[in-house]
Amino acid sequence: MGQLISQGLPVVRLRGDLPEVDANDIKIDPFLLLKRHTELQLSPWMDKEAVLGCLGHRILGKPTDLRAHVQRIFLLIKLGDGAALYSALLDLMIALGEHGQALKRRMLVLAKPLLAPATLDFLQRHLDAGFVADDPGLGRVKGSLLRASDRQGHPLVLRLDGNAVPIVSIVEQVNSLLEYGQLEHAVELLESALLRDPDQEEAAEVLLGLYRSMQADARWHGICEQLQINFGRIPKSWVSQT
Repeated sequence: MGQLISQGLPVVRLRGDLPEVDANDIKIDPFLLLKRHTELQLSPWMDKEAVLGCLGHRILGKPTDLRAHVQRIFLLIKLGDGAALYSALLDLMIALGEHGQALKRRMLVLAKPLLAPATLDFLQRHLDAGFVADDPGLGRVKGSLLRASDRQGHPLVLRLDGNAVPIVSIVEQVNSLLEYGQLEHAVELLESALLRDPDQEEAAEVLLGLYRSMQADARWHGICEQLQINFGRIPKSWVSQT
């Protein structure tokens, strides 16, 4: 390594010349900030929308990730977004069910100033039992991540033996994100999944459809090239399209 540097050879080769970027203009991916974040109160300088999207991915992938639930609730309290806060509280109560009364009660106390009296009363009446994802009373809650998916016709979260919660599939997560207009997050989630395993044909077909709707041919060719480098192949359904 020392010899390479002394000879002036780059360790990493990049195509084209990169423009100079001021340090203040560099945006850090919130996933890198949150993956090992030990604090529940997030720094105020973070990109709030990006962080909420990242926390949403974590909750969809693992509904029982209580740290992500609480970070989401605290952030929405800081933002003063009462409508989104209500949905986040519902998601926490879906994930906990009849357990975690102390945590649910604490979150309601903190959220109280942003909730309408009727909303607060509704949540307090369900503290002990929590909610299930297919509760018909939650059908009109558009901001919830864990309520039953109207598009798929089955709940995103099922309770087995009272406690077990299955992992939500990639395509189900993507459908939920698209339902709330989070197109870029959906595409990034699918790209990450294929870069881990290029043989996920259902995910590949959905991603290709999104690329076409976005007219993102260059982005598609880029991931094809990366998959060839990493695995020596691309998804079978993509072969006839190249």
